[in-house]
Amino acid sequence: MKKTLHIREGEGAARAKIVVHMGTCGIAAGARAVMAALVQEVEKRDLQDVLVNISSCAGLCSREPMMTVEMAEKPPVKYVDMTAEKAVEVLEKHVLAGEIVKEYALTTGNERVM
Repeated sequence: MKKTLHIREGEGAARAKIVVHMGTCGIAAGARAVMAALVQEVEKRDLQDVLVNISSCAGLCSREPMMTVEMAEKPPVKYVDMTAEKAVEVLEKHVLAGEIVKEYALTTGNERVM
């Protein structure tokens, strides 16, 4: 999977890290399409300081696909019910413009509801 999706793994500081939760429930709900869209968009825009990675289930199967955006010096934000289109929107608005996409966000920081 790693070879197929060309997941970026970085060394040193990055502006942002996007983690797509790809447990069995996430994959069944469409996380592969979310991951593929993010990897494609990051590569297309040549975003060298944005890392895309995977993680296991985040523990809320009914809200999959899920992804977490971690920005330097900011609390992480967990996004739920993602699609490929929503993931690209989060990349554009949150990662590139610094604006949390509240309509897709479930929690920020220590699991506080937004």
